[in-house]
Amino acid sequence: MKLIIKEFLSQLKESGELDRLLPDLLSRMKIIPISRAQIGVRQNGVDVAAVGKDDHGIKTLFLFVLKVGDLGRRDWDDGVNAIRATLNQIQDSYLRTSVRAEHKGLPVKVVVCSTGDLRQETTQDFTGYVDGHTTSSLAFEFWSGDRLADLIEEHLLDEYAIDPSERADLRRAIALIGSRDYDLRHAYKLLRKLLIDNHNGNAHVTVAQRKRFIRQMKTAALVLEIIFRWANEEGNLLNAFKVGERCSLWAWEFVRSRNLLKYRPAMAAFWNIYQIQCRISEAYFHKLRPYFLAKDGLSVFAGENVLVTDKVYEQIGILAEIGLLQIRNASDDNSGIAAQNANAVADVLVRLVKNNPSSGSPRLDGNSIELSLAFMLLAATGKSDDAKEWLDSIANRVSYAFRTSACFPIATDSFDDLVALEMGDLTQSEVDKLKDLSTLVPTIMYWSVVFGHDELYGMLQNAQSTSFNGVCLQLWYADEATEQIVYREPAQYESGTTEAPIQLPLDVNDLIAREGRKLESDAIVGLDAFSAVRHGMFVLVMMACRHFRTPFAPQFWMPLIAARSGKETLAEEGTAS
Repeated sequence: MKLIIKEFLSQLKESGELDRLLPDLLSRMKIIPISRAQIGVRQNGVDVAAVGKDDHGIKTLFLFVLKVGDLGRRDWDDGVNAIRATLNQIQDSYLRTSVRAEHKGLPVKVVVCSTGDLRQETTQDFTGYVDGHTTSSLAFEFWSGDRLADLIEEHLLDEYAIDPSERADLRRAIALIGSRDYDLRHAYKLLRKLLIDNHNGNAHVTVAQRKRFIRQMKTAALVLEIIFRWANEEGNLLNAFKVGERCSLWAWEFVRSRNLLKYRPAMAAFWNIYQIQCRISEAYFHKLRPYFLAKDGLSVFAGENVLVTDKVYEQIGILAEIGLLQIRNASDDNSGIAAQNANAVADVLVRLVKNNPSSGSPRLDGNSIELSLAFMLLAATGKSDDAKEWLDSIANRVSYAFRTSACFPIATDSFDDLVALEMGDLTQSEVDKLKDLSTLVPTIMYWSVVFGHDELYGMLQNAQSTSFNGVCLQLWYADEATEQIVYREPAQYESGTTEAPIQLPLDVNDLIAREGRKLESDAIVGLDAFSAVRHGMFVLVMMACRHFRTPFAPQFWMPLIAARSGKETLAEEGTAS
C-alpha cells in the first residue's frame, strides 16, 4: 500500500493538489490548519500554517513549505522561490508580521514538505542551514515522499477508515484500472463500504457519528484521487470517470440519507469529491477532444455497426454530462469561465455528432438517455439549429428502421440481442418482440417540440400509425419514491410511474397545453422532489440516469415545452397589436 501511495504522491502538483491533501492529513494527526495555500496571495513563504502537538507532546506552531518531486541544488538556492530564500523569508517576514497573537509564545517548527526526496547534493546544504538557524524556539524538519506515504497510510487510510481486507480491494482496483474490460467491482465495493453500507436508516446522528461520517467521505475522496491519478497514468480515464460518477452519487446519498445537507463539513466533504470528478471530466475532455473533432474519429472508418454505435453513444452521453457539469458550475462562477466551457463542450458535441454518422442511428432504446442529456446541453447553450438537424437525422433513420424491422433501437437494451439482430439470427416473432415498445420515439417527439421543430413532430405523429404501428410508446416518470433510490442504483424498478401507451395529439399546440396542465397538477411530481435539484445540484440526477441507466425523467423537459405556450402567446399578442 505504501508503494501505491508514494506513486500517487509523485503525480501530485504543488499548486491545488498537495495543498488540498495536506490539511486533511494534518487534521487527522490532530494538527489543526489555521491557514491554507492561496493562489495570488502573499504568504511570506508559508503555504500551510497549523497548530498542534509535536512528537514530544508540546503545543507547536507548524509552518509548511510545499514542494514537489526530488529537490536538488537549484531547488535549494536558485531564485526567490528556492527553499533557502523561502526559509529566510519565513524568519524575516512571517514570524515578525503574520503570527497571530495567541500563537506568538509557541515554539515554531518549519517543515519543508515534498512528494520526493532531498538529493544527495542538497542534503548537506539543508543540514548545515538547520544547524545554523535552529534555536530553542525555532526548529526545522523535512518531510519526504516516504514520510508522507507513511503518514497517509497511518492516518488517512488507517484501519478505522479502511480495514486491511478492504485495502486489498484498493490494490486490485489500481492493478486493473487500465484494463478496458475491468468492471470496477473492487473500487465500487470499497466505495460502497465507505458511503452506502452500515446505515440503519435513522436520519438522526450524533456528533461523534458526524465526525466519523466526514472521515469516511474524506477517505472516499482520497481513494477517488488515487484511482484518478493511476487511471491517468495507465491511459484509461474512462474508468476513472465511471468511478467518479459512482463516488459523487453515493456521496450525495450518504449526506442526504443522514440528513446532513445543512451540515457544512458534510457538504464541504461532498464538494471535494464533486470537484475531483470535475477535474477527471476536464482531463477526459482534453484527452478525447482531438478524436471528437476528427472525421470518423470514433469509428475509424469502420462504418455503422453495433460496436461503433454503442461507443459513439457512450461518448455522446459522457460529453453531454461534462457540459452539464459546467452548466451547473456556471451558477457559482461570476467570471463566466464555466459558461464558456459549457459552450466549448457543446461545440465539440456538435462536431462529434456530425463527424460520426452513426450518431443518427441509435440502436438501443436506452440511448434515449444519452440523447436527452445531449439535447439538455444543446438547449442550455442555445444550439437549437444543430439540435434540429440532428433530430431530423435520428427521426428519419429510426422511422425507416422500425418500418423495415432492421437496425432499429431494440427494447431490451441487451447487447446480445443487438448482435443477434445484426447477424439475422432471430425469427420474425423474436424481432417483433424487440420492437414492441419504445421510449426513444416519444423522447425524440418531445424534444422536437422543445426546439420548436413542429414539422418533425407532425411527421413522427403521422408515423404512429405506420412506422410505429404495433409499437407501444411509453415514458417513465419519477415519483416521490425515486429520491430514495436514484443516487444509489437504477430507480425504475422500485419507483416511478409509466405512461403507456402514449398517443400524442395531432396538433402540437394541444401537446404544449397538455404539458402545461401536467405541471400544474399534482399527478406528476416536480423537480423539487429531488434534493439535488433543491440544492442546486440538478446534474447529479442526470448523472444518475447515465450511470445507473435510469430513464431520463420527462420532468426535466416538461417546463421547456410548457414555456413555449407563454412565448407563443406573447408573439400572438405582438402580432395583433
